[in-house]
Amino acid sequence: MYSLKSLVLLLLILNINVAQASLVTVKIEDANVFNWEPIQKIMPGFGSSGPVSLNWDPNNDLFTELLAYDRGYSGGAAAFCWYGENCALQLSVTAENTVLRLQSFALGYYGYGNHVQYSVIDLATHTRILEESPWIDGAVSTLITVNASSDKGFMILFGPDGFNGGINNITYSYFSAQTQVPVPTPIPTAAWLFGFGLIGIMGFTGSPKSRVFGI
Repeated sequence: MYSLKSLVLLLLILNINVAQASLVTVKIEDANVFNWEPIQKIMPGFGSSGPVSLNWDPNNDLFTELLAYDRGYSGGAAAFCWYGENCALQLSVTAENTVLRLQSFALGYYGYGNHVQYSVIDLATHTRILEESPWIDGAVSTLITVNASSDKGFMILFGPDGFNGGINNITYSYFSAQTQVPVPTPIPTAAWLFGFGLIGIMGFTGSPKSRVFGI
């Protein structure tokens, strides 16, 4: 049977190595970019976190770079592109032994509604892992669930009506490929104090017991 001290140490280790990193949800309304302005030029890498970098103009192309608009796309903000075809957003892994998990994104439409084609490309294999052309209602955005992982990243393309169609609420997370556990988040100071306090108490209460049994 584990001693109380062993259980406390195990609890601290689990807190360090298994604590899940919070999902990152990138919202265009948080970009601090005016309407019609190119996101990548005004806020380079907006939405990046840790070893994951976002590029809103991966093709360095005036017609496919993503621009910000704060309303009207299924009732909310979205990123769109001038040309409307192959509007591109790239999420790249910038550190070794890291896996990016693309959870989902939302598509909106400026107007009554229409079909908006999209595809998701895994940059590790350069293959399309998801491709559809759903009807996007102009009143309510459509959540696109991906739930795919890659150690290189993903390219999201949408169009050919990427002028009236827009993307928002890109949600992702990342974890270490070596340990296969989510990237750790900082442990609150109170948790550390609680753990070390328990260890100290056990050390104090354990001394008389050692003397009794002559250990």
